[in-house]
Amino acid sequence: MVVLLKVARGDSVTGSRLGGDPPGVLAGHPVLDTHHYLFTLAAGTAPWQADREVSVLVRRGYAVGDPDDRHPDIALRAVLHSPSPRCARAPGAHPFLASRSLEAGAPGAPDAALIRIADEAHRVQWEESSVRPLLDDGLRFLFTFDEDGYPVDDDVVTEYQFGYGAVHFFGRLDADGRAVDVVAGFVENS
Repeated sequence: MVVLLKVARGDSVTGSRLGGDPPGVLAGHPVLDTHHYLFTLAAGTAPWQADREVSVLVRRGYAVGDPDDRHPDIALRAVLHSPSPRCARAPGAHPFLASRSLEAGAPGAPDAALIRIADEAHRVQWEESSVRPLLDDGLRFLFTFDEDGYPVDDDVVTEYQFGYGAVHFFGRLDADGRAVDVVAGFVENS
């Protein structure tokens, strides 16, 4: 199973979305004091989510080359939560990103996807030395956030947070295949 999400022209307060205000369920969460909100995957986008959303945030001030680009001490946080619309006036909006919806991408164009949910990652620099510690820790690959998927003729992003790179996410699943934990595994720069 492969699910591709691309950046839409419009915005939405619910569903899969990029940038803008974080989900209301995160209002008051301490992660918003230290991190910027990147995106949310709507509940049911991937089978391992079940009825929960997953939102991803990056440490404020993170820059390419910072040492916290690998699990377990990585600058990104993934939070599983109940479905929640955007929260107006909450801290944490990312300064580099416009507020947009994410919509289904064409199955034949994986390189144009901002989010690629699959059983295996799809990147040129995928290295065993980066993946092995995660797999040895009992985690499995879940999805990739790939900055190559930003539209080139739009004003969605003003600066590439990961140096036009990608972040690979992994998780621990229960016996029913439901994620009990989602973590950023590592940042891969192009």
